[in-house]
Amino acid sequence: MTIPGTPDVDESLLVVPLRYVEKVIGTVALAKLGIDQFDEEDQRLLEVLAPHAAVAIENARLLERERQAALTSRELLRFSQALTRVHDLRGVLAEALAPIPAMIDCAEVHAYVRNPDSGGFAHVIGHGQGAEGVADGQEVPGGVADRLMASTDEPFVVPKDVVAALPEAYRTRGFDGEVLVAPLRWEPDGLGALVILARSAEARFLGRDLELARGIADITSLALGNASRFEELAHAADRLRALDEMKNTFLDAVSHELRTPLSAVLGIALTLQRRDIEVTEEDRHDLISRLASNARKLERLLTDLLDLDRLTRGIVEPKRQDVDIADLVARVVENSGILGDHPVTMKVERVIVSVDGPKVERIVENLLANAARHTRPGTRVWVGADLQDDGLVIAVEDEGPGVPGDLRQAIFEPFRQGRQRTPHSPGVGIGLSLVARFAELHGGRSWVEDRPGGGASFRVFLPFVAPDGAPPLPSETDAGRLAGGRGRF
Repeated sequence: MTIPGTPDVDESLLVVPLRYVEKVIGTVALAKLGIDQFDEEDQRLLEVLAPHAAVAIENARLLERERQAALTSRELLRFSQALTRVHDLRGVLAEALAPIPAMIDCAEVHAYVRNPDSGGFAHVIGHGQGAEGVADGQEVPGGVADRLMASTDEPFVVPKDVVAALPEAYRTRGFDGEVLVAPLRWEPDGLGALVILARSAEARFLGRDLELARGIADITSLALGNASRFEELAHAADRLRALDEMKNTFLDAVSHELRTPLSAVLGIALTLQRRDIEVTEEDRHDLISRLASNARKLERLLTDLLDLDRLTRGIVEPKRQDVDIADLVARVVENSGILGDHPVTMKVERVIVSVDGPKVERIVENLLANAARHTRPGTRVWVGADLQDDGLVIAVEDEGPGVPGDLRQAIFEPFRQGRQRTPHSPGVGIGLSLVARFAELHGGRSWVEDRPGGGASFRVFLPFVAPDGAPPLPSETDAGRLAGGRGRF
Protein backbone atom coordinates (compact mmCIF):
# COMPACT_ATOMS: atom_id res chain seq x y z
CA MET A 1 0.00 0.00 0.00
CA THR A 2 1.16 3.52 -0.65
CA ILE A 3 1.90 5.64 2.39
CA PRO A 4 1.42 9.34 1.58
CA GLY A 5 4.69 11.33 1.92
CA THR A 6 6.94 8.24 1.82
CA PRO A 7 8.41 6.11 -0.94
CA ASP A 8 7.41 2.94 0.93
CA VAL A 9 4.55 0.86 -0.33
CA ASP A 10 4.69 -2.06 2.15
CA GLU A 11 3.28 -2.20 5.71
CA SER A 12 3.10 -4.94 8.34
CA LEU A 13 -0.12 -5.38 10.43
CA LEU A 14 -0.61 -7.30 13.69
CA VAL A 15 -4.30 -7.72 14.66
CA VAL A 16 -5.61 -9.36 17.85
CA PRO A 17 -9.37 -9.68 18.66
CA LEU A 18 -10.86 -8.15 21.80
CA ARG A 19 -13.02 -10.84 23.43
CA TYR A 20 -15.46 -10.33 26.27
CA VAL A 21 -16.88 -13.63 27.50
CA GLU A 22 -17.68 -15.42 24.22
CA LYS A 23 -18.21 -12.30 22.11
CA VAL A 24 -15.77 -10.31 19.99
CA ILE A 25 -16.31 -6.67 20.83
CA GLY A 26 -13.47 -5.22 18.68
CA THR A 27 -9.82 -5.59 17.67
CA VAL A 28 -6.37 -4.18 18.53
CA ALA A 29 -4.25 -3.51 15.43
CA LEU A 30 -0.57 -2.51 15.23
CA ALA A 31 0.91 -1.21 11.95
CA LYS A 32 4.55 -0.70 10.91
CA LEU A 33 6.15 0.13 7.54
CA GLY A 34 8.02 -2.68 5.91
CA ILE A 35 7.70 -6.42 5.64
CA ASP A 36 7.85 -8.89 8.58
CA GLN A 37 8.09 -6.16 11.20
CA PHE A 38 6.31 -8.22 13.95
CA ASP A 39 7.27 -11.56 15.47
CA GLU A 40 5.55 -14.10 17.74
CA GLU A 41 6.74 -12.31 20.88
CA ASP A 42 4.89 -9.18 19.75
CA GLN A 43 1.80 -11.28 19.12
CA ARG A 44 1.93 -12.93 22.57
CA LEU A 45 2.35 -9.54 24.25
CA LEU A 46 -0.66 -8.15 22.42
CA GLU A 47 -2.72 -11.25 23.23
CA VAL A 48 -1.96 -10.69 26.92
CA LEU A 49 -3.04 -7.04 26.78
CA ALA A 50 -6.16 -7.59 24.63
CA PRO A 51 -8.38 -9.25 27.33
CA HIS A 52 -7.62 -6.46 29.78
CA ALA A 53 -8.49 -3.88 27.15
CA ALA A 54 -11.74 -5.74 26.34
CA VAL A 55 -12.78 -5.75 30.01
CA ALA A 56 -11.93 -2.05 30.36
CA ILE A 57 -13.93 -1.15 27.26
CA GLU A 58 -16.95 -3.20 28.35
CA ASN A 59 -16.80 -1.70 31.84
CA ALA A 60 -16.77 1.78 30.32
CA ARG A 61 -19.80 0.89 28.24
CA LEU A 62 -21.65 -0.47 31.28
CA LEU A 63 -20.75 2.63 33.26
CA GLU A 64 -22.10 4.84 30.47
CA ARG A 65 -25.31 2.82 30.31
CA GLU A 66 -25.73 3.11 34.07
CA ARG A 67 -25.09 6.83 33.89
CA GLN A 68 -27.69 7.18 31.14
CA ALA A 69 -30.13 4.99 33.08
CA ALA A 70 -29.66 7.11 36.21
CA LEU A 71 -30.14 10.27 34.17
CA THR A 72 -33.29 8.81 32.59
CA SER A 73 -34.60 7.75 36.01
CA ARG A 74 -34.08 11.25 37.43
CA GLU A 75 -35.81 12.83 34.45
CA LEU A 76 -38.73 10.40 34.65
CA LEU A 77 -38.99 10.92 38.43
CA ARG A 78 -39.27 14.69 37.97
CA PHE A 79 -41.74 14.03 35.17
CA SER A 80 -43.85 11.77 37.40
CA GLN A 81 -43.81 14.28 40.27
CA ALA A 82 -45.02 17.03 37.94
CA LEU A 83 -47.98 14.91 36.82
CA THR A 84 -49.17 14.27 40.38
CA ARG A 85 -50.30 17.90 40.64
CA VAL A 86 -52.97 17.73 37.92
CA HIS A 87 -56.21 15.74 37.81
CA ASP A 88 -57.81 16.45 34.44
CA LEU A 89 -57.05 15.03 31.00
CA ARG A 90 -55.91 18.25 29.34
CA GLY A 91 -53.85 19.25 32.37
CA VAL A 92 -52.08 15.88 32.46
CA LEU A 93 -51.26 16.03 28.75
CA ALA A 94 -50.04 19.64 29.02
CA GLU A 95 -47.69 18.68 31.88
CA ALA A 96 -46.56 15.61 29.93
CA LEU A 97 -45.64 17.53 26.77
CA ALA A 98 -43.74 20.41 28.36
CA PRO A 99 -40.51 18.57 29.39
CA ILE A 100 -40.29 16.19 26.41
CA PRO A 101 -38.20 18.50 24.12
CA ALA A 102 -35.55 18.67 26.86
CA MET A 103 -35.50 14.89 27.20
CA ILE A 104 -35.80 13.87 23.53
CA ASP A 105 -34.31 16.01 20.77
CA CYS A 106 -37.33 16.98 18.67
CA ALA A 107 -39.05 19.84 16.89
CA GLU A 108 -42.61 19.41 18.17
CA VAL A 109 -44.69 17.10 20.31
CA HIS A 110 -48.47 16.65 20.19
CA ALA A 111 -51.04 14.73 22.22
CA TYR A 112 -54.01 12.97 20.64
CA VAL A 113 -56.90 11.12 22.28
CA ARG A 114 -59.22 8.66 20.58
CA ASN A 115 -62.84 9.69 20.09
CA PRO A 116 -64.82 6.58 21.11
CA ASP A 117 -67.75 7.58 18.91
CA SER A 118 -65.91 8.20 15.62
CA GLY A 119 -62.81 6.08 16.19
CA GLY A 120 -60.61 9.01 15.14
CA PHE A 121 -57.90 10.70 17.20
CA ALA A 122 -58.62 14.27 18.31
CA HIS A 123 -55.76 16.73 18.89
CA VAL A 124 -55.75 17.89 22.51
CA ILE A 125 -52.62 20.04 22.85
CA GLY A 126 -49.26 20.66 21.15
CA HIS A 127 -45.85 22.00 22.16
CA GLY A 128 -42.98 23.22 19.99
CA GLN A 129 -41.99 25.57 17.21
CA GLY A 130 -44.86 24.73 14.84
CA ALA A 131 -47.43 23.32 17.24
CA GLU A 132 -49.77 26.28 16.80
CA GLY A 133 -50.46 25.07 13.27
CA VAL A 134 -52.55 22.16 14.61
CA ALA A 135 -55.88 23.28 16.04
CA ASP A 136 -57.15 21.77 19.28
CA GLY A 137 -59.94 19.33 18.52
CA GLN A 138 -58.73 18.68 14.97
CA GLU A 139 -59.36 15.01 14.36
CA VAL A 140 -57.33 12.45 12.46
CA PRO A 141 -59.84 9.93 11.03
CA GLY A 142 -59.61 6.35 12.19
CA GLY A 143 -58.53 5.12 8.75
CA VAL A 144 -55.56 7.49 8.66
CA ALA A 145 -54.63 6.77 12.28
CA ASP A 146 -54.70 3.01 11.64
CA ARG A 147 -52.01 3.44 8.98
CA LEU A 148 -49.75 5.02 11.59
CA MET A 149 -50.53 3.01 14.74
CA ALA A 150 -48.11 0.12 14.32
CA SER A 151 -48.69 -0.71 17.99
CA THR A 152 -50.98 0.36 20.80
CA ASP A 153 -48.60 -0.90 23.50
CA GLU A 154 -45.00 -0.01 22.58
CA PRO A 155 -43.39 3.18 21.19
CA PHE A 156 -42.45 3.01 17.52
CA VAL A 157 -40.93 5.20 14.80
CA VAL A 158 -42.88 6.08 11.66
CA PRO A 159 -40.37 6.35 8.77
CA LYS A 160 -40.18 9.61 6.86
CA ASP A 161 -41.47 8.02 3.64
CA VAL A 162 -44.65 6.86 5.41
CA VAL A 163 -45.10 10.35 6.89
CA ALA A 164 -44.61 11.90 3.44
CA ALA A 165 -47.39 9.68 2.04
CA LEU A 166 -49.98 11.02 4.52
CA PRO A 167 -52.59 13.53 3.30
CA GLU A 168 -51.35 17.11 3.62
CA ALA A 169 -54.17 17.96 6.03
CA TYR A 170 -52.70 15.61 8.64
CA ARG A 171 -49.05 16.64 8.39
CA THR A 172 -47.38 19.63 10.00
CA ARG A 173 -46.63 22.16 7.29
CA GLY A 174 -43.12 21.67 5.87
CA PHE A 175 -42.31 18.64 8.03
CA ASP A 176 -40.66 15.68 6.25
CA GLY A 177 -38.83 13.75 8.98
CA GLU A 178 -39.39 10.77 11.24
CA VAL A 179 -42.17 10.62 13.82
CA LEU A 180 -41.88 8.86 17.16
CA VAL A 181 -45.28 7.66 18.44
CA ALA A 182 -45.75 6.64 22.09
CA PRO A 183 -49.18 5.03 22.63
CA LEU A 184 -51.17 5.91 25.76
CA ARG A 185 -53.60 3.48 27.40
CA TRP A 186 -55.55 4.03 30.61
CA GLU A 187 -58.53 2.58 32.42
CA PRO A 188 -61.22 1.87 31.62
CA ASP A 189 -60.82 2.06 27.83
CA GLY A 190 -58.85 5.23 27.10
CA LEU A 191 -56.49 5.31 24.12
CA GLY A 192 -54.26 8.13 22.91
CA ALA A 193 -50.77 8.89 21.65
CA LEU A 194 -47.85 11.25 22.13
CA VAL A 195 -46.59 12.19 18.66
CA ILE A 196 -42.98 13.45 18.62
CA LEU A 197 -41.57 15.03 15.44
CA ALA A 198 -37.87 14.76 14.59
CA ARG A 199 -35.79 17.94 14.57
CA SER A 200 -35.00 17.66 10.82
CA ALA A 201 -35.31 15.37 7.82
CA GLU A 202 -31.87 13.91 8.56
CA ALA A 203 -32.39 13.42 12.31
CA ARG A 204 -33.00 9.91 13.61
CA PHE A 205 -34.50 8.72 16.85
CA LEU A 206 -32.17 6.51 18.90
CA GLY A 207 -32.80 3.54 21.14
CA ARG A 208 -32.56 5.78 24.19
CA ASP A 209 -35.30 7.99 22.73
CA LEU A 210 -37.59 4.97 22.46
CA GLU A 211 -36.80 3.97 26.05
CA LEU A 212 -37.55 7.48 27.27
CA ALA A 213 -40.75 7.57 25.24
CA ARG A 214 -41.82 4.27 26.80
CA GLY A 215 -41.24 5.62 30.31
CA ILE A 216 -43.00 8.89 29.51
CA ALA A 217 -45.98 7.05 28.02
CA ASP A 218 -46.25 4.67 31.00
CA ILE A 219 -46.22 7.50 33.53
CA THR A 220 -48.64 9.61 31.46
CA SER A 221 -51.01 6.65 31.06
CA LEU A 222 -50.98 6.10 34.81
CA ALA A 223 -51.68 9.81 35.41
CA LEU A 224 -54.54 9.76 32.88
CA GLY A 225 -56.06 6.75 34.65
CA ASN A 226 -55.77 8.57 37.97
CA ALA A 227 -57.33 11.69 36.43
CA SER A 228 -60.21 9.60 35.12
CA ARG A 229 -60.79 8.09 38.56
CA PHE A 230 -60.42 11.50 40.19
CA GLU A 231 -63.06 12.87 37.83
CA GLU A 232 -65.36 9.96 38.66
CA LEU A 233 -64.84 10.60 42.37
CA ALA A 234 -65.51 14.32 41.88
CA HIS A 235 -68.74 13.54 40.02
CA ALA A 236 -69.70 11.06 42.73
CA ALA A 237 -68.98 13.64 45.43
CA ASP A 238 -71.03 16.25 43.57
CA ARG A 239 -73.88 13.79 43.24
CA LEU A 240 -73.69 12.88 46.93
CA ARG A 241 -73.77 16.56 47.85
CA ALA A 242 -76.73 17.07 45.53
CA LEU A 243 -78.49 14.05 47.03
CA ASP A 244 -77.80 15.30 50.54
CA GLU A 245 -79.16 18.72 49.64
CA MET A 246 -82.14 17.05 47.96
CA LYS A 247 -82.70 14.94 51.09
CA ASN A 248 -82.66 18.02 53.32
CA THR A 249 -85.01 19.87 50.98
CA PHE A 250 -87.28 16.84 50.85
CA LEU A 251 -87.37 16.45 54.63
CA ASP A 252 -88.10 20.15 55.09
CA ALA A 253 -90.86 20.01 52.51
CA VAL A 254 -92.38 16.79 53.86
CA SER A 255 -92.32 18.09 57.41
CA HIS A 256 -94.09 21.26 56.23
CA GLU A 257 -96.58 19.32 54.13
CA LEU A 258 -97.36 17.03 57.06
CA ARG A 259 -97.31 19.68 59.76
CA THR A 260 -99.75 22.07 58.09
CA PRO A 261 -102.70 19.67 57.56
CA LEU A 262 -101.92 17.78 60.77
CA SER A 263 -102.06 21.02 62.74
CA ALA A 264 -105.35 21.87 61.06
CA VAL A 265 -106.79 18.40 61.71
CA LEU A 266 -105.68 18.46 65.35
CA GLY A 267 -106.96 22.01 65.89
CA ILE A 268 -110.36 21.28 64.35
CA ALA A 269 -110.68 17.98 66.23
CA LEU A 270 -109.87 19.65 69.56
CA THR A 271 -112.37 22.42 68.82
CA LEU A 272 -115.14 19.94 68.04
CA GLN A 273 -114.22 17.92 71.14
CA ARG A 274 -114.65 20.79 73.56
CA ARG A 275 -118.05 20.89 75.25
CA ASP A 276 -117.62 24.36 76.66
CA ILE A 277 -117.74 25.93 73.21
CA GLU A 278 -121.01 26.26 71.38
CA VAL A 279 -120.58 25.72 67.65
CA THR A 280 -123.36 26.59 65.24
CA GLU A 281 -124.41 24.03 62.67
CA GLU A 282 -122.97 26.20 59.91
CA ASP A 283 -119.61 26.49 61.70
CA ARG A 284 -119.63 22.77 62.46
CA HIS A 285 -120.21 22.00 58.78
CA ASP A 286 -117.36 24.36 57.81
CA LEU A 287 -115.00 22.76 60.34
CA ILE A 288 -115.84 19.26 59.16
CA SER A 289 -115.30 20.31 55.53
CA ARG A 290 -111.89 21.73 56.42
CA LEU A 291 -111.12 18.59 58.42
CA ALA A 292 -111.91 16.41 55.41
CA SER A 293 -109.92 18.68 53.09
CA ASN A 294 -106.79 18.48 55.24
CA ALA A 295 -107.22 14.74 55.67
CA ARG A 296 -107.32 14.40 51.88
CA LYS A 297 -104.08 16.41 51.66
CA LEU A 298 -102.43 13.97 54.05
CA GLU A 299 -103.79 11.02 52.11
CA ARG A 300 -102.47 12.43 48.80
CA LEU A 301 -99.02 13.01 50.27
CA LEU A 302 -98.76 9.53 51.80
CA THR A 303 -100.13 7.93 48.63
CA ASP A 304 -97.55 9.80 46.54
CA LEU A 305 -94.72 8.65 48.79
CA LEU A 306 -95.89 5.03 48.73
CA ASP A 307 -96.41 5.07 44.97
CA LEU A 308 -92.96 6.53 44.38
CA ASP A 309 -91.42 3.80 46.52
CA ARG A 310 -93.31 1.04 44.68
CA LEU A 311 -92.43 2.49 41.27
CA THR A 312 -88.77 2.80 42.25
CA ARG A 313 -88.72 -0.86 43.26
CA GLY A 314 -90.48 -1.86 40.03
CA ILE A 315 -93.40 -3.65 41.67
CA VAL A 316 -96.19 -1.68 39.96
CA GLU A 317 -97.86 -2.99 36.81
CA PRO A 318 -100.63 -1.19 34.90
CA LYS A 319 -104.08 -2.74 35.33
CA ARG A 320 -105.77 -1.69 32.12
CA GLN A 321 -109.51 -1.39 31.78
CA ASP A 322 -111.89 0.46 29.49
CA VAL A 323 -112.22 4.02 30.78
CA ASP A 324 -114.26 7.01 29.59
CA ILE A 325 -111.61 9.74 29.73
CA ALA A 326 -114.16 12.59 29.75
CA ASP A 327 -115.88 11.16 32.83
CA LEU A 328 -112.55 10.46 34.55
CA VAL A 329 -111.19 13.98 34.07
CA ALA A 330 -114.46 15.65 35.08
CA ARG A 331 -114.68 13.48 38.20
CA VAL A 332 -111.13 14.36 39.30
CA VAL A 333 -111.66 18.08 38.73
CA GLU A 334 -114.97 18.09 40.64
CA ASN A 335 -114.07 15.83 43.54
CA SER A 336 -110.42 16.57 44.28
CA GLY A 337 -110.95 20.06 45.64
CA ILE A 338 -107.36 20.87 44.70
CA LEU A 339 -107.93 23.95 42.58
CA GLY A 340 -109.78 25.92 45.23
CA ASP A 341 -110.75 29.30 43.77
CA HIS A 342 -109.03 28.72 40.42
CA PRO A 343 -111.62 28.87 37.61
CA VAL A 344 -111.39 25.81 35.36
CA THR A 345 -112.08 25.37 31.67
CA MET A 346 -112.30 21.81 30.33
CA LYS A 347 -112.42 20.42 26.82
CA VAL A 348 -112.15 16.66 26.78
CA GLU A 349 -112.97 14.26 23.96
CA ARG A 350 -115.37 11.56 25.00
CA VAL A 351 -113.36 8.50 24.10
CA ILE A 352 -113.10 5.04 25.60
CA VAL A 353 -109.50 3.95 26.11
CA SER A 354 -107.80 1.01 27.78
CA VAL A 355 -105.73 2.45 30.64
CA ASP A 356 -105.11 1.99 34.34
CA GLY A 357 -107.89 4.30 35.52
CA PRO A 358 -106.60 5.03 39.05
CA LYS A 359 -103.12 5.82 37.68
CA VAL A 360 -104.55 8.24 35.09
CA GLU A 361 -106.61 9.86 37.85
CA ARG A 362 -103.38 10.38 39.77
CA ILE A 363 -101.80 11.94 36.67
CA VAL A 364 -104.62 14.47 36.35
CA GLU A 365 -104.75 15.06 40.10
CA ASN A 366 -101.01 15.76 40.38
CA LEU A 367 -101.05 18.06 37.36
CA LEU A 368 -103.93 20.02 38.93
CA ALA A 369 -102.08 20.19 42.26
CA ASN A 370 -98.98 21.46 40.48
CA ALA A 371 -100.99 24.17 38.70
CA ALA A 372 -102.64 25.27 41.95
CA ARG A 373 -99.34 25.32 43.81
CA HIS A 374 -97.40 27.45 41.33
CA THR A 375 -100.02 30.02 40.27
CA ARG A 376 -101.69 32.93 42.00
CA PRO A 377 -105.17 32.41 43.47
CA GLY A 378 -107.92 33.30 41.02
CA THR A 379 -105.89 32.57 37.87
CA ARG A 380 -107.44 30.26 35.29
CA VAL A 381 -106.56 26.63 34.72
CA TRP A 382 -107.36 24.70 31.53
CA VAL A 383 -107.80 20.93 31.43
CA GLY A 384 -108.01 19.02 28.17
CA ALA A 385 -107.69 15.57 26.64
CA ASP A 386 -107.85 14.69 22.96
CA LEU A 387 -106.62 12.11 20.48
CA GLN A 388 -103.39 12.84 18.66
CA ASP A 389 -101.60 10.41 16.35
CA ASP A 390 -101.78 6.98 18.02
CA GLY A 391 -102.57 8.03 21.53
CA LEU A 392 -104.27 10.29 24.00
CA VAL A 393 -102.83 13.62 25.13
CA ILE A 394 -103.87 14.96 28.52
CA ALA A 395 -102.99 18.60 29.14
CA VAL A 396 -103.20 20.96 32.11
CA GLU A 397 -102.34 24.60 31.43
CA ASP A 398 -102.09 27.59 33.73
CA GLU A 399 -101.40 31.32 33.84
CA GLY A 400 -98.37 31.01 36.09
CA PRO A 401 -94.74 32.06 35.52
CA GLY A 402 -93.97 29.10 33.24
CA VAL A 403 -90.98 26.76 33.44
CA PRO A 404 -87.46 27.83 32.33
CA GLY A 405 -86.03 25.79 29.49
CA ASP A 406 -83.16 24.39 31.58
CA LEU A 407 -85.60 22.90 34.11
CA ARG A 408 -88.13 21.31 31.80
CA GLN A 409 -86.66 17.86 32.17
CA ALA A 410 -85.36 18.15 35.72
CA ILE A 411 -88.76 18.93 37.28
CA PHE A 412 -89.96 15.45 36.34
CA GLU A 413 -87.22 13.92 38.52
CA PRO A 414 -87.99 13.00 42.14
CA PHE A 415 -87.61 15.83 44.67
CA ARG A 416 -86.78 18.41 41.99
CA GLN A 417 -88.76 21.65 41.84
CA GLY A 418 -88.80 24.81 39.80
CA ARG A 419 -87.35 28.09 41.02
CA GLN A 420 -90.78 29.62 41.66
CA ARG A 421 -91.64 27.90 44.92
CA THR A 422 -94.63 29.06 46.95
CA PRO A 423 -93.26 30.01 50.40
CA HIS A 424 -96.39 28.96 52.31
CA SER A 425 -96.70 25.67 50.40
CA PRO A 426 -93.33 24.59 49.03
CA GLY A 427 -94.34 21.07 47.98
CA VAL A 428 -92.33 17.87 48.18
CA GLY A 429 -91.22 17.57 44.58
CA ILE A 430 -92.65 14.15 43.77
CA GLY A 431 -95.95 14.99 42.08
CA LEU A 432 -94.52 15.57 38.61
CA SER A 433 -92.16 12.63 39.06
CA LEU A 434 -95.19 10.40 39.57
CA VAL A 435 -96.83 11.92 36.50
CA ALA A 436 -93.79 10.92 34.46
CA ARG A 437 -93.57 7.44 36.04
CA PHE A 438 -97.28 6.70 35.51
CA ALA A 439 -97.00 7.86 31.89
CA GLU A 440 -93.99 5.57 31.36
CA LEU A 441 -95.96 2.74 32.98
CA HIS A 442 -98.41 3.08 30.07
CA GLY A 443 -95.56 3.30 27.53
CA GLY A 444 -96.02 7.07 27.21
CA ARG A 445 -94.18 10.20 28.25
CA SER A 446 -94.66 13.61 29.87
CA TRP A 447 -93.29 17.05 29.09
CA VAL A 448 -93.90 20.76 29.61
CA GLU A 449 -93.96 23.60 27.12
CA ASP A 450 -94.98 27.26 27.03
CA ARG A 451 -98.68 28.07 26.92
CA PRO A 452 -99.61 30.56 24.19
CA GLY A 453 -100.31 33.79 26.04
CA GLY A 454 -98.10 32.93 29.01
CA GLY A 455 -97.88 30.20 31.59
CA ALA A 456 -97.06 26.52 31.39
CA SER A 457 -98.65 23.66 29.48
CA PHE A 458 -98.04 20.26 31.08
CA ARG A 459 -98.78 17.38 28.74
CA VAL A 460 -98.93 13.60 29.01
CA PHE A 461 -99.06 11.23 26.05
CA LEU A 462 -100.58 7.78 26.57
CA PRO A 463 -100.44 5.33 23.64
CA PHE A 464 -104.02 4.70 22.54
CA VAL A 465 -105.49 1.19 22.75
CA ALA A 466 -109.06 1.06 21.42
CA PRO A 467 -111.35 -1.46 23.20
CA ASP A 468 -112.55 -4.19 20.81
CA GLY A 469 -112.98 -1.95 17.81
CA ALA A 470 -115.14 0.61 19.57
CA PRO A 471 -114.68 3.90 17.65
CA PRO A 472 -113.74 7.02 19.59
CA LEU A 473 -116.68 9.35 20.01
CA PRO A 474 -115.42 12.95 20.23
CA SER A 475 -117.48 15.30 22.34
CA GLU A 476 -116.87 18.34 24.52
CA THR A 477 -117.49 18.15 28.22
CA ASP A 478 -119.04 21.39 29.32
CA ALA A 479 -117.46 22.55 32.55
CA GLY A 480 -119.17 25.89 32.66
CA ARG A 481 -120.63 25.08 36.02
CA LEU A 482 -117.05 24.77 37.28
CA ALA A 483 -115.31 27.41 35.25
CA GLY A 484 -117.73 29.78 33.69
CA GLY A 485 -115.63 29.78 30.52
CA ARG A 486 -115.17 28.07 27.16
CA GLY A 487 -112.64 25.38 26.26
CA ARG A 488 -109.50 26.31 24.35
CA PHE A 489 -107.83 23.00 23.44
